[in-house]
Amino acid sequence: MSRKRKKNYDFFFRYGLQKKMVIIYFSMSVLPILLVSLLAYFFYYRSALKEAYSLVEQNSVQYETVVSDRLSTYQNILYEIVVDNKVIRLSENINSGSNENDNLVSKYSMDSIMRNYVYTYDAIRSIAFLTSGDSNVCYSKWYSGISGTMWYQEEVRKEMYAKMNATGKIVYATGINLANDRSRPDYVILMGIPVRNLLTKKQAGVMILALDDNILNFDGKSNRLEKKERSKTGVSTIVMDQGGKLIKGDNVSDVNKTYSQYREERFGDKKNIYELRDRIPLTEWQIVNIIDQDKYLKDIHIFAWVVVALTIAITLLFFVIQYIVFQKYIGTIREISRGIGQYMGKPGKEVRVNIDNKDELYIIVNQFNEMTFRVNELVDTLKRKNEEIKEAVNRRKHAEIKALEAQINPHFLFNTLDSINWRAIEHEEEEISNMLGTLGSLLRYSVSNIDMVVVLEAEISWLRKYIFLQRDRFQYSFDCEYDMEDRALAFPIYKMLLQPIIENTILHAFQDVKTGGMIYIKAYLQEEDTLYISIRDNGSGMKKDKLQMIQQAITDNAPLNCDSIGISNVINRLELYYHGKASISVQSKWGEGTEFVLVIPRAEDEFSIC
Repeated sequence: MSRKRKKNYDFFFRYGLQKKMVIIYFSMSVLPILLVSLLAYFFYYRSALKEAYSLVEQNSVQYETVVSDRLSTYQNILYEIVVDNKVIRLSENINSGSNENDNLVSKYSMDSIMRNYVYTYDAIRSIAFLTSGDSNVCYSKWYSGISGTMWYQEEVRKEMYAKMNATGKIVYATGINLANDRSRPDYVILMGIPVRNLLTKKQAGVMILALDDNILNFDGKSNRLEKKERSKTGVSTIVMDQGGKLIKGDNVSDVNKTYSQYREERFGDKKNIYELRDRIPLTEWQIVNIIDQDKYLKDIHIFAWVVVALTIAITLLFFVIQYIVFQKYIGTIREISRGIGQYMGKPGKEVRVNIDNKDELYIIVNQFNEMTFRVNELVDTLKRKNEEIKEAVNRRKHAEIKALEAQINPHFLFNTLDSINWRAIEHEEEEISNMLGTLGSLLRYSVSNIDMVVVLEAEISWLRKYIFLQRDRFQYSFDCEYDMEDRALAFPIYKMLLQPIIENTILHAFQDVKTGGMIYIKAYLQEEDTLYISIRDNGSGMKKDKLQMIQQAITDNAPLNCDSIGISNVINRLELYYHGKASISVQSKWGEGTEFVLVIPRAEDEFSIC
């Protein structure tokens, strides 16, 4: 290796590791990817547009052939009609109008012939035989009578008669609204020719076919379906008459617009537009194919992503080359990994890593050695702190045990209530005895396992005792009715969910009530896994601001003020127990009462039901 080349390599390796990786990766991966992508994009773009133009030209030729064949078919049908001796004879009778009865019979016969053609060929929407006078015969498909079509208008009939009678040959009229209602256009193509006696050459009138404008569609589908297909390809196909007006466009509303109007509305001031025009044989009409090149760019973008996927494989190949270049650093990285592994295996052990190269890896090694030293110091400090915490926890436990020993045992309260109850019985105080017995039962239920799941029947039984004591306390100013579905009584719920709502009702709803207060508790199942509980009262109700505050707290699961701590407790417990699957709602009107509705799913801890 020459000295000059060696100096170049030394210059390269004097850079830091990060700069080396950026230089190598950019020169060996990013630049090739960009170059390949740009070249592929350029060549595919030109190829795609060239192929698109070629396909459009082929389709245009096919389009001309298809439309020309269709028009030729219906020209032949029109010739078939006007050379029919029966049609000629009927036309002469209708045109002469000499005998009213004969005239009516002829019109009826002509109507039958027209009906046969209309329902034989799908594209024929209407047939009209017009004379210079007022004697005409018209039959239209999909319309109940002549009044629904343009033939109902005398000026239109005269105009069409004059137009079709002008040259003595087949004449076309485009952009014609077959419907008499101008607000709902039904555009058709008129094809007309005079009716003459083949021997005398005397003309009796003109015969006009009204053809569905779908015959101008390439595959005969409706404009709506063809538009959907064109939107995918970016190619729009329109047909213009000799005056430059649209016969067929993307929508019905495009008919009779000028080409400049259509292009401005459809494409605005887009630049990437390509046009291909061809004349339809047998007519003076033009087919115009308009290509929106931006649509084709989408396909090219997709191809670009494919190219990116391919270049990823190339990038992986370059990565292998990079790996070889960076092989000199692998040993150092392995040494660092070994030191980290040793330290992770035995935290607190003093581990040091030594390397010779003074680059970024050297800085990492020094920081690692310093980190292990500091971590060892922190471990020793944590051990001392842990011992101190353990000692403090033990002291706190001893203090809590002493405090618990000083508390009154609930069983002492139960036994004391039993003693007082027996005294009341001995003195024949049955009312006091009932109240003491009920109070003892309430205490036993409420102090044991508040988060236990019970059946609704047990909860209602406890509520009855609670309401019994509260009614006595408030001098029987209220009463309670229960409406429980049998299936609902066996449904599992958590204890003490309903009591805070009942207590809130008693304390607030009946605050100024002396008599006549009622609480209605209703429970039923909707499906097998959802319990609905309604707690309604006829009390004072809530003012609007307080109701909104409670409803907002329910929505946000936020704590309420001290006046509604019971409701807040229910909201929090529903969220805690049912993880957002249960719900509570409230409706109230001032002076008329309040209703709480709880929707509770089946408890997940049914195995602990008591």
